[in-house]
Amino acid sequence: MLRPTGIAGLDEILGGFPKPSTILVAGTAGVGKTMFVLESLSSVAEQELTLYIPITTSGCSFKQSASLLLHESVTVHPIERLSAERDPLSVLIDIGNVVATSQADRVAIDPITPLGSAFSEQERHRFIGTIDSMTREWGAITLFTGELTGNEIHTSIISHFVDEILYLSYEDHKRYISRNLRIFKTISTANNRIPSKIHTFNISKDGIRVFPNLENKITYTDLSTRIPTGISRLDAMTEGGIPETYSTLVAGSSGTGKTIFGLGFIHERLKNDKPAVIVSFNESPDQLIAEALRFGWDLRRYVMDGILKFVYTTDQIHPDEHLWHIRDAVESISARSVLFDGISDMETVFYDSARAKTYIHSLIGYFKHARVTSVFTNGTEHAASSRITDVGASFLMDGIVSLNNIRKAGEMKKTLRILKMRGTDHSRAIHEYTITDHGIEILRDEN
Repeated sequence: MLRPTGIAGLDEILGGFPKPSTILVAGTAGVGKTMFVLESLSSVAEQELTLYIPITTSGCSFKQSASLLLHESVTVHPIERLSAERDPLSVLIDIGNVVATSQADRVAIDPITPLGSAFSEQERHRFIGTIDSMTREWGAITLFTGELTGNEIHTSIISHFVDEILYLSYEDHKRYISRNLRIFKTISTANNRIPSKIHTFNISKDGIRVFPNLENKITYTDLSTRIPTGISRLDAMTEGGIPETYSTLVAGSSGTGKTIFGLGFIHERLKNDKPAVIVSFNESPDQLIAEALRFGWDLRRYVMDGILKFVYTTDQIHPDEHLWHIRDAVESISARSVLFDGISDMETVFYDSARAKTYIHSLIGYFKHARVTSVFTNGTEHAASSRITDVGASFLMDGIVSLNNIRKAGEMKKTLRILKMRGTDHSRAIHEYTITDHGIEILRDEN
């Protein structure tokens, strides 16, 4: 029987914790092991009987910290670390008695490594075997924490007895800290799939959240279903608009109207009661709402109606976490269209900009899985700038629309060209356009 892990996002990877089972949450000091088990206990404390057994050197300091992290329903039974090291057998009897008395459904011993640490290797092996036999009799989900390095996981005696091993680690990159969860061993996985070995997680005031891989199963695209862009002549040039679930890149230099193009696309969807999401880095929601209002597009009313959401990021963030902010926004309103404004801007806020191509690939795959039609904008000096290919956009996108400023007869003109639209007999010509009070308007050919 699977029970919730109590950790946001982890159930989507593991499916839950089997009951009964033993889980080792390992890692070096400061990675979040204690917070992990406290959250697992507290999240289910109203549905299960829970017991926390901290092995601590300071009962007083523990009580102060526990009161902030633990649900009031969790039973706490502290054990002095010195006792655990000097007389582990008596401590083990004590633990067995308190578990029997509490009849706990979920138990956490934090950490397990001091118990029997003074024993010889052979004695410790027998001792850990005894602990394993005891936990099997409890019929509970038993969480252990252990201060172990990644290499020690493979040689630790406790690793051979537990059912699952979750290894927490972090990397200090001077400007930020990235946190990873690695699954060394598991007996159950969500949807009978073997989980990826490493997942990003974060620790915030809201607790721990693990970020699973986004769903990206390829879905069939019905080319007969077209999504209007909000630019009537462009729709005519693409056989009726953008094919549903396509991701289209709008690339151009500053002042060509990339964001206006994207806002017009979103407004066209919203005015037909189709929920949408706008992702931005450089411009805030208020700035984008004000920009749209210049063209008569009142986006604020759609926010108030609950069919438009913004994902706006200025602080440093891991790409995996940002993907999940987008997924949460899309699924909270069942959005079917997304404007991602500023591929190049994301490098200023991502912890690991080197993962940009992987990020874009995952995002596009998720959009197709969720049947979302998306427009991405990207600032370039020239339409075919290498910056587009820096993140693999030209290869990954289904369509590319190039916007340019050119000098013609002593004047600056704006031109539009469809470089790619898969499965569509689109116009190959270069078209002049202007930005009017109602958005982008493609001019008719002089001939």
